[in-house]
Amino acid sequence: MALSTIVKYSYGVGHIFNDLCASMWFTYLLVYLHYVLQLSRSTSGFLLMVGQVADAVATPLIGLQSDRGQEVCGYGRRKTWHAIGTMCVVVTFPFIFVECAGCADSLYSIYIFLLLLAICLFQFGWAAVQVSHMALSLDLVDRESEREELNLIRYIFYVSSEVTLSFVAWVTFMTMGRPGDTSINPGDSYSFEVITITVIGVGLIFSGAFHALTPEPRAPSTHDPWGRLGHYGRVASTPLPHYTTTGDEEAPPSALRHQGPQRAWQEWLRDEQFYVLCLLYTASRLISNLASIYTPIYVAETLHDRRLIALVPLVMALSGVAASFLLKVLRRVVGRKGSLVVGVVVGGAACTVAALPGLPPWVVLSLAVLWGVAGALMVVVTLSMAARLIGNYTDSSAFVYGGMSFADKITNGFAVLLIQELTRVGCEGDDCSEYYRLVVSLGLMVPLFMAMLALFLLNQERVCSLLHGSSGLVVQDSGEHDGLLSSSSYSSSDGLLLGPGVTLGYGTLTKA
Repeated sequence: MALSTIVKYSYGVGHIFNDLCASMWFTYLLVYLHYVLQLSRSTSGFLLMVGQVADAVATPLIGLQSDRGQEVCGYGRRKTWHAIGTMCVVVTFPFIFVECAGCADSLYSIYIFLLLLAICLFQFGWAAVQVSHMALSLDLVDRESEREELNLIRYIFYVSSEVTLSFVAWVTFMTMGRPGDTSINPGDSYSFEVITITVIGVGLIFSGAFHALTPEPRAPSTHDPWGRLGHYGRVASTPLPHYTTTGDEEAPPSALRHQGPQRAWQEWLRDEQFYVLCLLYTASRLISNLASIYTPIYVAETLHDRRLIALVPLVMALSGVAASFLLKVLRRVVGRKGSLVVGVVVGGAACTVAALPGLPPWVVLSLAVLWGVAGALMVVVTLSMAARLIGNYTDSSAFVYGGMSFADKITNGFAVLLIQELTRVGCEGDDCSEYYRLVVSLGLMVPLFMAMLALFLLNQERVCSLLHGSSGLVVQDSGEHDGLLSSSSYSSSDGLLLGPGVTLGYGTLTKA
């Protein structure tokens, strides 16, 4: 079964609203809270942390409900959660970034409380859209190559959304700023209102296109008490013209199709590869998010140039787009894990350069290029590994993505809170230039080491085999130069009891 081009791209645009909001959240939330609303650094970090924790708690719960859910009035279970999440985002996102004049001064406690409620509901909606959208990709197609193509399309739209938001912010700050302003200040509240309205308008257009043009296969109708799906797979609930078949590809799933036993969510908690993947995804997101959050703040504190505050995220996003297109070539040369290593090396180079004091603007823009490339490589490849690990167990795919996102959001939230709290001792009064230089250099080395640890765990047997001079199982790749991360052919990742010549994915396992 092959999806048509229209369906592939209509699926890809289904996360644009989330991507625009996420880019605004990570890039400009701390800037807005501290420089526009004049909240303390600690309070700003606390608000972001609460949002991340709310997202982390909501994500796996929504994942479970999405996996167990049924169609609502003929509407797919994934798209139903997507629609619910979109409505929550539309209602709450403006409250976060549109200033209530005088509220922060006269009604400080009440305003902070209402802001917390809006942030929590916004993160609930954001999580509902994210999990349902990622899980839908596994329901739409069965072939690993097609899933990876959907992931790549989705990520291209993600970085394109970052480019769009950064460009809108750059134009807005340049045209609406007061003459003589060198940095973001309370006078920029109207600029943030314009950006917010733009995000909502563009996001709703693409969300509407997603719901109108993207089909959702019918979910199985039976569950056992442990959340495991029934014996048969899904049924297509959309007209056949959406699909095309070529060559030896399987026909559209127009009838019930036997898929064998499915995997309950409890089984993932006993799978070591699931935890390693969570560690790798968390490290990748930390690198991408912390770079997006603190590079503009680093610019604001060191260069005091409002043009660069919006230009640096724009350059970072454009670099991510370029890296996304080059990833397919890179994977053919060095494989999945080799691409991850390249991302770690590029990130390490950025950390090394950022540690140098007194960097000129052109070097800071070069750092943005490096961070954009590193983040794109690591996030795309990690999502590809997640789809490969899930394999045919699409009945619990939302739980897997929810678990990954839970670890990511919790870690990101507390990392930001810790960094903001340390400003009490790391800054010299109001001067935080040296502190934030350490954050974007030594601070970002921590998730790089986490990624290296995850890569070691994925290749532990191979490394130990090389160190001891013994062989065992050797992976003979065909088109990929990395090991296997797949559970689609067996129910547990513990103890591969396979005979010679068993094909799994891209490689063939043989006895040495």
